[in-house]
Amino acid sequence: MAGRTADSPHGTVDKRALRFAIGFPLALAVAFFAAGLTLLSDVPRGVVLPVGGNPLALPVYLAVAAVAIAVVGAGISTQAARTVLPRLLRRVLLGVGMSVQLFLAALFGATLTAQAGTDAAPGRRLDAIVLAMGSGAAVALGVVLAMTFKPDEQWTRADDEALTLALDPQLAADKVGYWVHPRSSVVIMILLAGVLPAVFLSLITPWLGVASVVAALVALGALTALVEADRVGVRVQLAGVVPVMNAACVDIDGAVSLNVSAGHHGGWGLRHHSGSASFLAASGAAVVVRRTDGTSLVIGAPELDTADTLEALLNRRAGKRP
Repeated sequence: MAGRTADSPHGTVDKRALRFAIGFPLALAVAFFAAGLTLLSDVPRGVVLPVGGNPLALPVYLAVAAVAIAVVGAGISTQAARTVLPRLLRRVLLGVGMSVQLFLAALFGATLTAQAGTDAAPGRRLDAIVLAMGSGAAVALGVVLAMTFKPDEQWTRADDEALTLALDPQLAADKVGYWVHPRSSVVIMILLAGVLPAVFLSLITPWLGVASVVAALVALGALTALVEADRVGVRVQLAGVVPVMNAACVDIDGAVSLNVSAGHHGGWGLRHHSGSASFLAASGAAVVVRRTDGTSLVIGAPELDTADTLEALLNRRAGKRP
């Protein structure tokens, strides 16, 4: 199912449980580090670790604590993502992982609290009250998580797509996706145009150098797009993120693949002219999509074979609802 993925000879991994098992300890470690920095002025002589030793500067102490919380917590909790283990054991492992990482946060917090607020060398090593309260909360939350965690396969959108494909094998042929980007020589030219001036502009101010490089990357992104087509329609997303062109299959009258000149359609990148639109990263293979309202879309392709595949899909689905 979508919640699992192959993971070496040892079995499979529950992706959702794995994300939580890694993400929560990291978030807890970062939060502990950030909160501890607020006590920087209260421990001028440093902090002694719970196991003893010489006083450490507060940022170093917090870094040690954060690493311990993240590594130990994730090390235990990630075992709960192994689907080859019994369901009850997976629950216990996730609960134990939660309790251990919260206990470590309470332990390092109790140590910091006991040694804060004095200009003298660290005295008491632990604040028993803070440690007791934190430990109680750690055990309680661990039990709650172990009871609520359901290590079952989850039905997701990917499973819906897999079922649809199994019921209709032709659906696999009704999906096309590819990237459109400039030729390598153009990419190098754009990067050089941004990097070389940045070297000299940075002598004036570093921000101008950064701005020059960013402008080059933006220009490169403006010439790169992700093209996707399926039974719903065809879509073009600038840099794979920003949707700039879209045509539903029901609104398509037909399509044709051919070699075009970018100059005949306004130039490279996204262009709008006379109610029509085009996206071309270079002259060459493209698909011209005719819509029922009389307008058209010109969509670039890396090669003519890819353009032919997109043309066949759009003509097969032209005028049809998904």
